[in-house]
Amino acid sequence: DGAPASEPAHEPAAGDGAQLAVGEQADFEAAQAALDAGEGDRAAELFSAFRETYPGSPLEPRAYLGHGRALEAAGDMRAAARAYLDGFSAHPEAEVADETLYRLGLALGALDRVDAACPILADVELRFPASPYASRAQEKMGELSCP
Repeated sequence: DGAPASEPAHEPAAGDGAQLAVGEQADFEAAQAALDAGEGDRAAELFSAFRETYPGSPLEPRAYLGHGRALEAAGDMRAAARAYLDGFSAHPEAEVADETLYRLGLALGALDRVDAACPILADVELRFPASPYASRAQEKMGELSCP
């Protein structure tokens, strides 16, 4: 009938006109679907495989974030913190950099690394003052009794 196919509701934007490889969007969405379904271990595997299969992908910052969230859901907070740190270090200007940095601070707080969590949470507001994660970071700093 010639009607356009509907777009997925949560399709991440590649940005800058970058082209995605065949299967790249589908692989990312499969990892995200596993995370959304609460399958932390499976999602972590899929996000890790995505990053290995599509190095330099425009979706890579989101894949790091998803990998960290999946590891968190699987109960591996130390590995989640590493994924957030790696993701932010690799993509400090990405669209999801604010959330990645915030989640790194939360993960460090959960690991009783308040000495490391506090400056990272403070950095969320410094780097991303307009982000909704800035106020969340401030709240968490209060909970952790940051100086």
